[in-house]
Amino acid sequence: MRTSPKRWQALNFLIAGAFLSPLDYFIVNMALPSIKKAFSASDHQLQMVIAIYGLTYAALVVCGGRLGDIYSRKKVFISGLYTFLFSSLACAFSPDVTWLIIFRLFQGIGASLLAPQVLASIKDLFSSQEQPKAVSLFSSVFGLASVAGQLLGGVLLSMHWGNFSWEMVFLVNVPITVICILGIHFTMSDSNKKEQTSIDFKGALLLILALLMLICPLIFGQKFEWAWWIFGIILSGILLLISFLKYEKKLLLKNRPILTDPALLQHTPFALSLIIIFFYNFTAGLFICYPYYLQQFLHQDSMQTGLAIIPYGLAFFLGPLVTSKIKLKTPKMIYLGLGLLITGFVMSAVIFYFQQKPSILTHIALFIAGFGHGVIMPVMMRTAISLVSKDKAGQASGLVSIGIQIGSVTGGVIIGTLFFNLIPVFGFTKAFVVAIGMIGIFQLIGIGAGRRLRKIID
Repeated sequence: MRTSPKRWQALNFLIAGAFLSPLDYFIVNMALPSIKKAFSASDHQLQMVIAIYGLTYAALVVCGGRLGDIYSRKKVFISGLYTFLFSSLACAFSPDVTWLIIFRLFQGIGASLLAPQVLASIKDLFSSQEQPKAVSLFSSVFGLASVAGQLLGGVLLSMHWGNFSWEMVFLVNVPITVICILGIHFTMSDSNKKEQTSIDFKGALLLILALLMLICPLIFGQKFEWAWWIFGIILSGILLLISFLKYEKKLLLKNRPILTDPALLQHTPFALSLIIIFFYNFTAGLFICYPYYLQQFLHQDSMQTGLAIIPYGLAFFLGPLVTSKIKLKTPKMIYLGLGLLITGFVMSAVIFYFQQKPSILTHIALFIAGFGHGVIMPVMMRTAISLVSKDKAGQASGLVSIGIQIGSVTGGVIIGTLFFNLIPVFGFTKAFVVAIGMIGIFQLIGIGAGRRLRKIID
């Protein structure tokens, strides 16, 4: 396989660009109190500031992957950087919260163009021997973003930059995007050929609507007390998703442009990989429950809360870097990662049951869980992409990104709803214990999928 001479330099800028997507989620969370004060925003509006970004990102990411297949990874990645750059500036200078929500939507569009190009580019640029290291480096940015977002947000908000306060969490994106645009331009080759000159716009619309109908009820269900029509929308989303897959099959039979090859989801090893990816992203529930527990029950400030998540985030960052040096077969690595996740979260639940405040023991337990997250992420990304042909790498990357986003949203909703509903019944501590314990329990489903996957790929 012919590799690009500047592939490692290009990877640095690809990773830096991809870093923006998760960073913006964590850092904006820290700025919500300042945004509320600046605009007199309601809780619902603040929820939309966060939700619209994740919704747009999840709904469009597979389209972003397909655009990379068609028009080249480099061009689409740079387009995503420009979109993210200008939307970040627009967010920082929003005249009111409504415009902020609108500009956050465009940030989500930018993120959807960035994320799928990285995994697909790794498959394009690197040999099969180099891909594990490249994927591990890419995976480490998610752990780094969880730490940097909390700490950087706290630092930026505590410093006085003229008349700026919450605006700085958006302006910090500007230098990163400019550096990435210049770096990608000079280091990444534009070698992949165009497949076709048209896009399956009807399929894209069907997929976007289906995902919105699946994700929106999960985010806003609690607000409407899980009324019957919430579940009706979810069911309609499932039916629309089935219609999308049938429509794509018809296009494929007619040899017309498609958005996603349905055969990818029917390919059992790839589908099992998506199941594992979906459930290990239930760890998003920790970032909802833990800060709330620390601030509302233990009355810690935002900086203390940010510091409390460091053991998990640091291990999440180190895990992918260590993974590339571990010489174990893929099934064993899956068991190792999920086993550490289960151990870390169950240990954390037991420790918090006996002592309400964080201690060295809870830091160790969260470090174990974070390390498990860092181990399983690159293994599953690498495994999922390796199971498909090079020409479908963009589509597969988009589906992996959808699995991550929907898993995060679903896990956040399930774990968060469980936590908040149990507080009036059992109190803060026991509710938190049950919530984080369940994050570990859900990984048993991933273990089951891993066993089936082992029988196929061994």
